[in-house]
Amino acid sequence: MSLKNHPKKLFALQLPPKASVLDVGCWTYSFARHCEHLGVKELAHFGIDRVTPDQPAPAGYTFQTVDVDSTPFPFVEERFDAVILSHVTEHLSHPLHVMDETFRVLKPGGMVYLECPSDRSLRLPSMPFKFEEFRSLNFYDDPTHIGRPHSPQSLYRLFRMYQAEVQECRYLISNAVRIRLPYLILRSLMMRDAALLEFAVWWSFGFSVYGIARKVGTSPRGYVLSA
Repeated sequence: MSLKNHPKKLFALQLPPKASVLDVGCWTYSFARHCEHLGVKELAHFGIDRVTPDQPAPAGYTFQTVDVDSTPFPFVEERFDAVILSHVTEHLSHPLHVMDETFRVLKPGGMVYLECPSDRSLRLPSMPFKFEEFRSLNFYDDPTHIGRPHSPQSLYRLFRMYQAEVQECRYLISNAVRIRLPYLILRSLMMRDAALLEFAVWWSFGFSVYGIARKVGTSPRGYVLSA
């Protein structure tokens, strides 16, 4: 996978015109800005987060402050065509609450994109320098990580708990970065470039995992997983 084919980009490009999109834990309205960078327009963007971002919202953006870890989302059932959960669940004490709400507000046929640290992030060394930049190589480098990392298998099973149709669940890896890894590691260590080291490690070893699924019907969460 090359960076130009990031699955979040492909997810954005497949959304229909005028689709309503909810970004859970939107931080700095990140998905809307991602779509703007891609030239994906005419989407209705909504965002919720625990705190109001410092940056002004993009034009037409609807934001609400919500404690997503414990509070129901302030939307009616089957409101959205797509829901984005990018590096959110690892910061939550009750991630299943967020998944319940995600599938409640998602329309039948709607899509969900979930990205978070993977199980491989537990096996990587900690960032060795430039602590003041808040870069991470290991899951525990970020003290706000209180949840759990996932594997492609666990994301698949998580989606199936809601009877969702799973499109894909994979580690985020770039073969282009892997080929250049020795050079990137050497350069980042010589230059003490934490951003470059983080980039090289994340994309070579699969620090993150992602999953894409489609809601089917209105099945509630189950604990017995069907095939």
